[in-house]
Amino acid sequence: MAFAADQACKECRRRKAKCDRALPTCNLCVKYRRHCLYEKHARTPLTRKHLTEVEERLERAEALITHMRALMPAHARPISSMTRQRKSDASAPKDDCSFDFSRPALIDSPFHADTVPPEPGIVPHIEDGGERQPQLPETPLGVPPGHLSSSTSHSDSNLDHTRAYRTTRHHRQPVNDATHRDINLLEAHPTDDFEWDEQDTLTNYSASPESTLESPLTTQLDLNRHITDAMVDAYFRLYHVSYPILHEATFRAQYAGVIPRPCGDCWLILAYTVAAIGVYTTATNLDNMDMHLFAQARSILSFNFLEVGNLTLVQALTLISNYQQKRDKPNSGYNYLGLAVRMAMGLGLHKEFQGWNISPLNMEIRRRVWWSLCVFDVGATITFSRPSVWPCEGVEVSLPLNVDDKSLTAISKSYPAETQDITPYTAVRTQASFHMATTPIYTRVISKPLPTANEMLKLDQDLLEPWRTGVPSYFSETATVPPKYVLAHAVMNWRCRNLRVIMYRPFVIRRALQARDRILDDSPDNVQAFEKCLADAKATIASISGFWERNEKNRLSAWYALYFLFQAALIPCICLRNDPNSSNAADWREQVTTTIRCIIALAPVNSSSPRCYQVIMDLCGRFLNDDAAAARVLVAHPQIQTAATPGYEPNTVPIGTPEPIDESPQTQINSVLSMMWPNVPPMEAADVVMGDDAWMEFLKSGTSGDGDGAWFGS
Repeated sequence: MAFAADQACKECRRRKAKCDRALPTCNLCVKYRRHCLYEKHARTPLTRKHLTEVEERLERAEALITHMRALMPAHARPISSMTRQRKSDASAPKDDCSFDFSRPALIDSPFHADTVPPEPGIVPHIEDGGERQPQLPETPLGVPPGHLSSSTSHSDSNLDHTRAYRTTRHHRQPVNDATHRDINLLEAHPTDDFEWDEQDTLTNYSASPESTLESPLTTQLDLNRHITDAMVDAYFRLYHVSYPILHEATFRAQYAGVIPRPCGDCWLILAYTVAAIGVYTTATNLDNMDMHLFAQARSILSFNFLEVGNLTLVQALTLISNYQQKRDKPNSGYNYLGLAVRMAMGLGLHKEFQGWNISPLNMEIRRRVWWSLCVFDVGATITFSRPSVWPCEGVEVSLPLNVDDKSLTAISKSYPAETQDITPYTAVRTQASFHMATTPIYTRVISKPLPTANEMLKLDQDLLEPWRTGVPSYFSETATVPPKYVLAHAVMNWRCRNLRVIMYRPFVIRRALQARDRILDDSPDNVQAFEKCLADAKATIASISGFWERNEKNRLSAWYALYFLFQAALIPCICLRNDPNSSNAADWREQVTTTIRCIIALAPVNSSSPRCYQVIMDLCGRFLNDDAAAARVLVAHPQIQTAATPGYEPNTVPIGTPEPIDESPQTQINSVLSMMWPNVPPMEAADVVMGDDAWMEFLKSGTSGDGDGAWFGS
């Protein structure tokens, strides 16, 4: 089969001879023994056919850009583009509001990084069940916006080029793959990150974690730089100080293109997830722009990523898990978290090896990732009321150092001394030590038979109190912290009190349910457990209410505030509905009213607030009508209204003395399940935590052997 070049060879053109454009050498050059050389095209052909193709591609690109711009919230669209849309001029140029993390951001710097992508596996040393899915339009969000023409719905030419690039890249490997793998094993040098890649090099041509296309730096100003910069800044301003999974300086350098971006597509997943979290956590309304960003990250993921292991992917999976949990997809987040933990152990993040040649900064990054995983994993275990799976044995990695980023950099040869002040790593260090100290408490709480009050008090004294006294003074509960660390500090205190509420609430529930028959267990241990739980619940409600009044109102703060507030509110709710004539009833009523007001205040930035509000009103709304403010709360805030509360009218005040709720203990337990474990389906909570008749046996055990009462005889 003969092949012909697109144009004449250089010799024939120079001599103005008729070239037959044969490859590899034209006939004239063969005949006269000349050096036949064809030049590559430097310019596109000026033909009608080529111009028509370009016009068609331009029309498709403009239509796709318009469609993607429509996905953005109105407030995020540039004014200029909105004005142009009103003119319906299809040929007018448009500013592209999308952004593409696959291209380095331009920076105001006299130098730029190399555009050569890093080799696979090399990391620079400087460093739900049936859950709701976001209703996104069917657009090619999986394709980075910078590569618009690769959309399968418009043009496959660039996509074919991408596949060809990946195929060519993999086919550079020797044909004898087994032999080549053996040679690599013999020649491989030990690294400080334990990365691994078990992909079949000749078969995985698509969706490879290392398959990012080379993308040169553009020479013109990136119109979307201010948008992406704001997203990254938002992430590090609020989220990073609580969970320092990334090293800020290293990530920013990679984002700006100052240093190579490691691990190909893994870094893109991380970047889009960082942007999504930055948008979500700092949002002051219920916009869903972050979902589009996360859809980009998720579209890059594939099963091939399960065959590689690197720190970048662990960081990405960890952040994805926490994002999914906060986006009301607890089971999805739990699954991503499991992948991250397994991959982290595969990378050896749980160990520190003697004589290891690793820089202090890289070692600290590994520690921060591992213990951030610990905080997420143990926290999710308690949230979902599931058995603990975090490895407490065989872990030989130190807690992160409490040092400032300026004291530990890429060129540091030794570890600096720890500072006696708050740093971005104080919160994760404190929370990790808290979970390690209190895991035995949680394990006992979910075990059968349920623990006694004496047992819980002893665990509190032996495990929780030593940890509390060991918290540094600059991060203690009464310490005054800089504004940027206020949320991290508050969450740590709420988490500690929440554990104590979980420890002692069985005794509060039992005492409240027994109040109707006046059969109370007044033993010192039970009374002390009851009082401790009430005190911690009251302190939590007051703390969260005050926090929300005084500090920045954003989605991250609202998520934690609602979660801990909702669980604390269970205590006064269960007491008030069973003993509304108690001497403490006024205090309980005030706590519930404060909770309701706070939940209403959280509603603009937390979509779960109306549901939580309704649960509380269903439980004890009828007992709040003697409070004028509570009686008018639904009328004053119609946006929070949901289904009407049975037997409750907000504008009426009951006449006479309120009576305790007329429900059996089992019915009441079923009613409060959603407050005890708000992120767990009722049946799952009953199965995991209660197990058979464990709770009913526990309730009967406090009746001093008298199980014949109207409430406990059934």
